[in-house]
Amino acid sequence: MKQSIGSDVLKLSASKIITMTISLITAMLLSRFRTLEEYGTYSQILLVINLATAVFMLGLPNSINFFLARAENEKEKERFISTYYTLSTILSFLTGLVLFLATPLIVKYFDNQLISSFWYVLAVYPWTKIILSSIDNILIVYKKTYNLLVFRVLNGLFLLGAVIIVQLLNLSFFEYMAIVVMGESVFSIITYVIVNKLAGRISFLFDKHLIKLIFTFSIPIGIGSVVGTLTKEFDKLVIAGFYNTEQLAIYTNAAREIPVTIIAVSITAVLMPQIVRMLKKDEKCEAINLWGDSIALSYLIICFLASGFFTYAPEVMTLLYSTKYISGVPVFRVYSIVLLCRCTYFGMILNSAGKTKVILYSSIIALAINVVLNFIFYYLFGFIGPAIATVIATVICAMYLLIETSKTMNISFKKIFPWKSIGTITILNVVLSIVFCLLKNVLTLDQNIGEVMESLTLGLVWGVCYMSITFRFAKSKWLVLNDK
Repeated sequence: MKQSIGSDVLKLSASKIITMTISLITAMLLSRFRTLEEYGTYSQILLVINLATAVFMLGLPNSINFFLARAENEKEKERFISTYYTLSTILSFLTGLVLFLATPLIVKYFDNQLISSFWYVLAVYPWTKIILSSIDNILIVYKKTYNLLVFRVLNGLFLLGAVIIVQLLNLSFFEYMAIVVMGESVFSIITYVIVNKLAGRISFLFDKHLIKLIFTFSIPIGIGSVVGTLTKEFDKLVIAGFYNTEQLAIYTNAAREIPVTIIAVSITAVLMPQIVRMLKKDEKCEAINLWGDSIALSYLIICFLASGFFTYAPEVMTLLYSTKYISGVPVFRVYSIVLLCRCTYFGMILNSAGKTKVILYSSIIALAINVVLNFIFYYLFGFIGPAIATVIATVICAMYLLIETSKTMNISFKKIFPWKSIGTITILNVVLSIVFCLLKNVLTLDQNIGEVMESLTLGLVWGVCYMSITFRFAKSKWLVLNDK
């Protein structure tokens, strides 16, 4: 069993890393190949669809793991899957219909007439997004993680290939979006086929009793999902309301979090079951210490990467998105700071202890703070203001969760988090940031190899120095985690 779980975790981690990498490369190419207006329009459409699907789906995808995993026989599984896909398909078409009818309002809010040309994206893309989001949970429950890896890689390669083909054939942005929607529609149909094969048969089933049970389970999670999505996307909504399409394109890429948080996500996925078992045995101190060791190890890596991104932000932005987006460097630097808060899931202990309402409250508090500060900081600081608001809201939410964890575990706030390790790592990275920033200003490597290659070279040297200094610390934390 352990071997099977370990293998699944490895495959899932590989799937996420590959998918996120392909997604980042796709964004890099789109940024280079399309105009700021086109990329801005693309960002606006995705922003609206993300918010709409979060609202209309009410946490439905989260019900798959719960109901499918607890089904006692194949007949019950088939009943749930048929009901789920009937319900999710109806809701996804409803989402598309609402967005299609709301197209004039969307155009008016963003002040972008180009959006009206993409009514078919607003109408169809929510369905593909919702149906494709279900395949992960279905294949995980059926222990088909290799199939999931293949499916996600193929889907990512299609999206990447669409960008390249459109560029090679010199096709328009309209044609690119049409290709994406058609391709994602094909993958959605394939999802129905895969699930139908696994379940035996999918039929149109509107089981009122089961639907009531599904909504009872999923709506609280869905509310948290809506709140989380609004918190994550609200700064973009503010920017979209006050700035033009091109500036939103710049902000969207600058605010895009580099996928280094996969480190913390992977550690959390493996650690959570162990924490749950410890708390069940009332081993509170042991659970907190184990969590602390995982945070220190994760922060050690993320802090180095975030420091590098912050220090060499202009070169990173140029490498990722081209010089067209260079004016977004201040926002990119602010979001590099946000990465530091992604070193762990701050609600891990509370979640493991069953205190999920506290986590929901923290999400609502974070959204409320974010909404208020977004407008205040926009008027105080302009373009960078909403990004600063996001940092502050994220930190306050993390502190709130730590305080509640301290109360729940009856452990002092000083001992609930590895403050000393975090402080030491932060100071070390600040010092190295200053040193390598000065080196970049003093050295003249850029005259021979260019700014980007100079920063990459210095970053490599920086990494070697950092690894030499922190190797023993990292090894000790790694050994502790592997002993559990």
